Amino acid sequence: MDIDSIIKKNKEKRLSYVDVKTPQKSTNSSKLKNLISRILITIILVLSSIIFINSNPQNKELYQKYVFDNTLSFTKIKDLYQKFFGSVDFLKKSEDTTVFKAINYSNIENYKNSNKLTVKEQEIINVITSGIVVFNGDKDDLGNTIIIQGNDGVDIWYSNITDSDISLYDYVESGSVLGISNSDYIYLTIIKDNNYLTYEEYQKLI
Repeated sequence: MDIDSIIKKNKEKRLSYVDVKTPQKSTNSSKLKNLISRILITIILVLSSIIFINSNPQNKELYQKYVFDNTLSFTKIKDLYQKFFGSVDFLKKSEDTTVFKAINYSNIENYKNSNKLTVKEQEIINVITSGIVVFNGDKDDLGNTIIIQGNDGVDIWYSNITDSDISLYDYVESGSVLGISNSDYIYLTIIKDNNYLTYEEYQKLI
């Protein structure tokens, strides 16, 4: 199977998590419930942000610093929402958390705060753990980078890769195609609670 076929297959998988055996009525009800939940979450976040910013002049600078200049923690938002309002499945969970399972590499070494993996040129890079895409763009000294906030609360940066069809806020499953390496190496940056982790340290968490 060629790369384009693999990418297309994974894109179709991301766009639909509906079980083909589920009746249409149940499917529509589930979609409507999920949509209402997303709208409610959005309204809560927007209103909370407006109140916070307008309550104090300094709050605007704090909001910009911690929301726009840093990665927003969707996992923490989900946990907080579930605490007060119950379960909402807007981050699909996965039991597969095997580190680097889907990436073929011949060598690994430290590079600043990242892990540098030696791979084949134009190697297909797959998602390590399921999560939501919170960044897609260029990072200094790392190249084109896609950041996925995992269901376990760990951010993983995939750098020096060519993006295929991933968009911001897409949900991606473990093992699905993320992109292709730009050369014979990629960078993986692993962050938990604002701390950079090595490959070995991350292995101990799972």
